[in-house]
Amino acid sequence: MMAMEGNYPENGRGLALNGAEVVYRASLPVPFTENDVFEISNRARALENNMYVVAPNIGGYHLYPESSVPIDAGGGRSMIVDHRGRIVGKQFDTNVNTFVSGVVDIEALRHHRASAQVTNWLKDVRAELGALLYEQPIYPKNRYIDQIPESTRSTGAR
Repeated sequence: MMAMEGNYPENGRGLALNGAEVVYRASLPVPFTENDVFEISNRARALENNMYVVAPNIGGYHLYPESSVPIDAGGGRSMIVDHRGRIVGKQFDTNVNTFVSGVVDIEALRHHRASAQVTNWLKDVRAELGALLYEQPIYPKNRYIDQIPESTRSTGAR
C-alpha cells in the first residue's frame, strides 16, 4: 500500500481478500506521522483484515551533498503490526539510518483466519454491498466548474 493508500480501508481489504498475509506500506510524511495517523491506519488495516502490516518510514535525508543536517520529512515511526492490530516492532528514530524488527508469525495468522469466530472479519465481508455505494457518484467531479456553490454565493464568500 503506498503512503496515503493505507488510510483507505478498501485498499487493504482488496489485498487481504486476494490472499495477502503480509502487506508492505510505504512511507508517510509529516504531519501524518507526528499526529499518529500513520500508526492508527496501520493498526486498523492490520486488525480489520487480519494481516501483518510492515511499515518502514523514511528517516532524515540530506537535501544537498554538502549539508551536515538532515531534513526530517518523514517523522520516522517505522513499525510492524500483527494481525490483531498489535505493534510488534517500532522505531521512533527519524534522523539516522535505522531498522525495525518484530515477529511475523504466519502460522498464527493462518490459524486465526481459520478458527477465530468473532475477530476474523474477512469471513463476514460482503464486498458486493460496497458496489452499491459506488454505483452513482457521491460527489461528482467538477461540480462547481461553471458556477459558485449556492451556499457561498449568498454570503459573497469566494
